[in-house]
Amino acid sequence: MNLFRSEEHVRRWSLYYPAAEDYIMPVVDWAKVFSVPTFRNRLEGDYLEKASDYLEEYHQALRDLGKPSPYWQYPFISQLEEVKLSRYRVIGNYTRYDQAVLNALKDACQNIISGLEENGQRRDNHLIWAAPGSGKTFFVESIARTFDDEIKYLEINLPKMSQEEMHSQLVSLENRKNPVLLLVDEIDAQQETSWPYEMLLPFLDTIVGQEPKLVCVMAGSSGYSLEGMKQRMKARPKGQDLLSRIPSQNEYIIPPLSFSDRVLVVLSQFFRAGKATGREIRYVEKLGLYYIALSSRLASPRQLYEFAIRAVERGAHNDDRVKYDQLFAPGDPENKRFWLEVSSVAGDLVNSYVLIEP
Repeated sequence: MNLFRSEEHVRRWSLYYPAAEDYIMPVVDWAKVFSVPTFRNRLEGDYLEKASDYLEEYHQALRDLGKPSPYWQYPFISQLEEVKLSRYRVIGNYTRYDQAVLNALKDACQNIISGLEENGQRRDNHLIWAAPGSGKTFFVESIARTFDDEIKYLEINLPKMSQEEMHSQLVSLENRKNPVLLLVDEIDAQQETSWPYEMLLPFLDTIVGQEPKLVCVMAGSSGYSLEGMKQRMKARPKGQDLLSRIPSQNEYIIPPLSFSDRVLVVLSQFFRAGKATGREIRYVEKLGLYYIALSSRLASPRQLYEFAIRAVERGAHNDDRVKYDQLFAPGDPENKRFWLEVSSVAGDLVNSYVLIEP
């Protein structure tokens, strides 16, 4: 076991594995977990006879701490029969499982949307901190899609944009004909330069009260928390000035995706991919769902959607199911590797399907 000073310290570790987010716990909590019979009684003569009971106590100890191990989450999927996506929908195709997170993000959506729909002199600038892979870009894109062609959506990605390109994008918004939702992604990037904030500041001042409305959402992932990111921004030239243009009620956090969130995202993206390819996907094989939810290669909603499209295209056009084998190209050794890894644990997920309801 590796010991770390803080959550920030563990995430800076060169071998940190993002899919293991649920394993981060204080040492005192891990001590409780390792005190259960599955670890304490290994030298007992009847250990193997009671192993299944001991293992359940281990799982329960993790559940009690709110940290169930993803690799033992197969009961969650095994018992899953039907998912009604609308119950977990934040906006568009963006879903979250935890009700507190879902409702907090719904409030953030409504705040951003109201800036596009209402007139006034208020500053409609917003700041989002999101853990990597939690879908901050997809979240803002989903808000924009609800307006269809009524607004213009523009994305500026600081790490990928030169000073000249960013200036050109901002100038293009001066003569806008429709309301604009502007996402400045990775607002905490370009640490060694001062021009991004120097360019944004006068722009954010001149758009106040202008019509059509322009709502600016700035998003980043550094600092391991919203406050950590703000401290990094404040340390830059004009950083404090930039943050002063963002009302405190317009600051939001998008937490990391839990195992349950990943399951929801997978189902939502299969349903979406089916519509895009002219198929109605209603069922997903549980073994396939288990594989995707555990895969560290499929970290973001965009990656999941592209993966889902390919899987749906491999199926028969008149079939409303997605099978485990359709997740892989013919001959892909990953198919067999995963099955050998989990067959002793999750064999009951084969030929068992989850029903997707819109």
